[in-house]
Amino acid sequence: MNEAEILKRHADLCRLKHLALATEKSYAGWIQSYIKALGQMPRDWESERKVESFLTELAHRGVAAATQNQALNALAFLYRDVLGKPLGTVNALRVRRPATVRTALSESEVRSLLGAMENVGGYPTRLVARLLYGCGLRVSEPLELRIKDVDLAGHRLVIRASKGSKDRFVPLPEALRGELETQLRVARALARADADAGLPVAMPSALARKYPKAALQEAWAWLFPAHDPVAHPRTGERVRWRMHEVNVQRAVRAASAKAGLTVRATPHLLRRSYATHVHRAGAAARDVQEVLGHTQLETTMRYLEAEPAKVRSPLDAP
Repeated sequence: MNEAEILKRHADLCRLKHLALATEKSYAGWIQSYIKALGQMPRDWESERKVESFLTELAHRGVAAATQNQALNALAFLYRDVLGKPLGTVNALRVRRPATVRTALSESEVRSLLGAMENVGGYPTRLVARLLYGCGLRVSEPLELRIKDVDLAGHRLVIRASKGSKDRFVPLPEALRGELETQLRVARALARADADAGLPVAMPSALARKYPKAALQEAWAWLFPAHDPVAHPRTGERVRWRMHEVNVQRAVRAASAKAGLTVRATPHLLRRSYATHVHRAGAAARDVQEVLGHTQLETTMRYLEAEPAKVRSPLDAP
């Protein structure tokens, strides 16, 4: 297969396997970079050696460990799924993940940050940021919510197809109920107007084929819709998409500067702070794991900031 055929088959398989659009795009980028690099390698090298050379070159360029891992995952997908020739053992020079100290904001810093938060781009970014901290969500998770995923009566949100393609429930803070009711009214009004105009919302590909009328139903409308319709990146159809993460990221950066925080505040830091604060308040680590949607408890434990100052030296024992 030539490059165009490989990329076409890659796109088809990503959609067949219901991979996220962001994953499809990042994998495609790595595949293109790899194909370009193959021109500098001997043709008689085995596939494993070619991949090792490519990954080692990335390490020499000083990329992050996560970046190199993403490249390896993309090439493994290329050989296993696209070409039907799974890779054997790959012994490339691997980038080591630095042993950094992971921190969380203090509760007073969170209050200052959220208090300084303003809406950006005409979007309710302040509410989204409060959901990130109040529910321990990843930045994309509140933005992926549909109207049907907000269960006010049950005091919970349904997070669907999150990282690892898993669904979960998260408790809904009573403090956000009023703001969510207001946002639901806004989302429903736009959904009705779009339905009258015949403008569908973007739908997961499998569901779009199975339930072709669902894209015009209010239940499937975004809780945080984008202002303007766009062309669907996969089908080209004119659709209503959701608000983009960049608006939340900008709002958090601006609020951090306004609040005078000394740490680099990000949307993900609000999720980490949630985990730390609810655990310190008495929540069991296993329960925090369920809310965060982690597969392994070890991952959750890395989110829970330790308090070494509370460890008493034996020299100070009575």
